[in-house]
Amino acid sequence: MLAMALPFLVVFPAVAEAHLFHTVFEFRDNQLTKDYLLVLRLVEFPDENFAMAEAVYLGEQRLRLKPGGFRTWLRRPLEPGMVFKADYQMHRWSGSVEAECRRLDHDYGTMLHRRIEAGLSARNADAVRTAFREMFFHLIRELFDAIGAHLGEPEAPIQLYEFLARYFSVAHEAFLNINHRSSAVVLRAVLDAVGRTLGDAERGTPPAPEVFHQQRVRFLRTLGHALQIS
Repeated sequence: MLAMALPFLVVFPAVAEAHLFHTVFEFRDNQLTKDYLLVLRLVEFPDENFAMAEAVYLGEQRLRLKPGGFRTWLRRPLEPGMVFKADYQMHRWSGSVEAECRRLDHDYGTMLHRRIEAGLSARNADAVRTAFREMFFHLIRELFDAIGAHLGEPEAPIQLYEFLARYFSVAHEAFLNINHRSSAVVLRAVLDAVGRTLGDAERGTPPAPEVFHQQRVRFLRTLGHALQIS
């Protein structure tokens, strides 16, 4: 499984650690998606606990649901987890969802952190979910940029694509299927098409950069329109 490590940290060091933080047993989930899903669960009935949700969002608390328990949470140590870097060595990472939101606010002029904090303070689950959907839109855009920069490499594009698909799945797909069904169908088809543009070294199929760019533009335009993000 060490061979699954992603080598694009050298090119995108600020972005990569959050995307790559994962365990060898759950490749497509990383700490960002784990904490995000915990926050969502904690702002929803019957697990509603906005104070605990804020602690997870800020990176002050790590939790897991007690096996066999109902609404029983076990606190986990706050020690940094492991991330695999290009040299296949394990490095510590102490990021948080809040830190990613602040970074995106700085890079894109968004107000994600303020909106999520306001939603948590007002006990407004809808506001929290809406802000998170925008957060993942920008993270997906960054992953598209990273894939484009590494097209033609044997492993990185496919592995990055796995993270991109996971982000779309956990943050957008259910919402779109309920509220924007036609966009959801288009986006799933485009995402599948993106995977086919990456090439297949074992079969001798080269990547298709022009088609990848076209599908990238189509995906982000369709998703941005559905989420009302410019």
